[in-house]
Amino acid sequence: MPKRILAADLTTNPSLLTRRREYLTANRRLISAGGTIDQLFISFADDLAREEYARELLKLITHHRKLGVTCGLAVRDRLRADQAVDVIIIAAAAVLVEEEQGDVDYTKGRSSVYFKGAERWIGRFESVWGHGADAAPRLLQRYEATVRPMPDGDTWDTDRVRQTVDAL
Repeated sequence: MPKRILAADLTTNPSLLTRRREYLTANRRLISAGGTIDQLFISFADDLAREEYARELLKLITHHRKLGVTCGLAVRDRLRADQAVDVIIIAAAAVLVEEEQGDVDYTKGRSSVYFKGAERWIGRFESVWGHGADAAPRLLQRYEATVRPMPDGDTWDTDRVRQTVDAL
């Protein structure tokens, strides 16, 4: 069983990901067997500033964290095209690239699997995941520090959220 998964998701609809039960079950099994998952959520700045989107994204992140997944955030508007890719890197041995976004039942979409060149994909992932103060988990923490208290208290402040997103 692979011990390390790196996953990046172009998160246009966070609620879609919470319904992928088989995927989440596989994540739970991997982590309970001693594996790790770094999950990067890639979102557009305008989406991050919308209350409904933020609510669904926070639910998704909470769910992943309960499984033991390390979560991070990247703003799509600031990435190169080759960095903004739906990809799952499995133990540096295989790479699943979602070429066209699928639906919850996987009846639509198109994916490719590569068994060579994983290092290239790992490099792309790590260039976005980053290190230190600008690492994806830290960006997510800064976003959450502003956004988490808002939906619960019906105090959504679009301008304040947009300022936070702009500073990420």
